[in-house]
Amino acid sequence: MPTYGLKDLHYAVIESEDDSSTTYTEPKKIAPAINVTISRSVNRANLRGDNQVLFSESAKGPATVSINTTDLPKEVEAELLGKEVADNGVLLEGDEDKAPYVAIGFKADDARGGHKFVWVYRIKFGVGESTFETKQETPTFQTPTIEGESIARLDNGKREAVLWDGDENVTDETIFDEWFNEVIDESWAPAA
Repeated sequence: MPTYGLKDLHYAVIESEDDSSTTYTEPKKIAPAINVTISRSVNRANLRGDNQVLFSESAKGPATVSINTTDLPKEVEAELLGKEVADNGVLLEGDEDKAPYVAIGFKADDARGGHKFVWVYRIKFGVGESTFETKQETPTFQTPTIEGESIARLDNGKREAVLWDGDENVTDETIFDEWFNEVIDESWAPAA
């Protein structure tokens, strides 16, 4: 279903992961969102014989995730990209920076009414492009964009969760109140 609008962009760092579980930090807000783009890739192969395609197979590749925000506070940038904030407040970037795996969550207005809620489970962002431009007669804003790759979680092979708040099959609507309090997956249950 078509969406429009975007807000409440959050992230949570993966604290630990293995083939049996994934643990995230408490989600934090990034900054007001301008754009989130998820470009999924599928790799295909065809086996040909006797002048025809006999078999076709496909496998999902990493998805490219790009987020554009009005700002990228230095504490958020440091956490998402593995940079360092020095004691004097300076944001430092170095060759040895190592970005962690993170999840991002957000919601978009749905054309049917209500909102579509999303979590992308496992992304590693890379250093983005910075643009600075001189003032002109018509002001132009330069906003930060970072890009990364999304791959499946180690414990269950899942990549994303998407839920519309108008879905009649939702068994407990408090899930929408909790969406940004934790990374939601199939094991979510309401707080006791």
